[in-house]
Amino acid sequence: MIKRGILIIGLVLSGFLSAAQLKVGVSFAIPPYVIEKEAQGIELDLLRTAFQDSGYQLSFQYLPLERTFRMLADGKLDAIINVRPGMLDGAFLSRPVIHFHNQVFTLSPLKVADLTALTTLKVSAFQRATQVLGPAFATMAAHNARYEEVAKQQGQVHQLLLGRVDAVVMEERVFYYHLEQLRQERAEPHIYNRERIQANALFKPTLYHFAFRNAAVRDHFDRALLAMRVDGRYEQIFANYGAKP
Repeated sequence: MIKRGILIIGLVLSGFLSAAQLKVGVSFAIPPYVIEKEAQGIELDLLRTAFQDSGYQLSFQYLPLERTFRMLADGKLDAIINVRPGMLDGAFLSRPVIHFHNQVFTLSPLKVADLTALTTLKVSAFQRATQVLGPAFATMAAHNARYEEVAKQQGQVHQLLLGRVDAVVMEERVFYYHLEQLRQERAEPHIYNRERIQANALFKPTLYHFAFRNAAVRDHFDRALLAMRVDGRYEQIFANYGAKP
């Protein structure tokens, strides 16, 4: 009877561990980082690989950024992506996971030396760029009657390559991901030639972490992330989407 009881307890615990769900708040769906329709992307793949064979089943919750913070604090989420130190309390931050680098893209030979040079150009930026990119950028936008912010970022790339805007402001991996998609889909691939692009690095890269409610889960992720960097899986995940770490 004792052995039978131990066996039953073992089976129950085994079933519990295999079914343990890790709810991850995903605060945006922007390829190649998050491709919601396909439940893929660089960041989702990093998480899946890190928790492979861990006893956790990942459940991705696509939510607005502010809501992911609240739900993590309320215990309704176990983790969220893309957090900088100081953005929230009561959570355990991972080691740096990824960097984002917003840039100003133009068509060669046009180069942009500083933000004030954008004032006279037709500029298309991502939504909330004036809130994200600092006061100097916001001032430029306020003085530029031809400045706009759009939701569909592939459209930004398309407009630039057709010469309908002078400059687009986007995160670099997002820009090149959409450029490659357009090159493959369109009948005139020469228009979407990467050699036509001039990248103007007017902003510094920003490091992002993932945040966890449980320190032990965070520690597991950190160990797995380090192992992925050492054995090449980290770099391979980026390469799967035509990007580099």
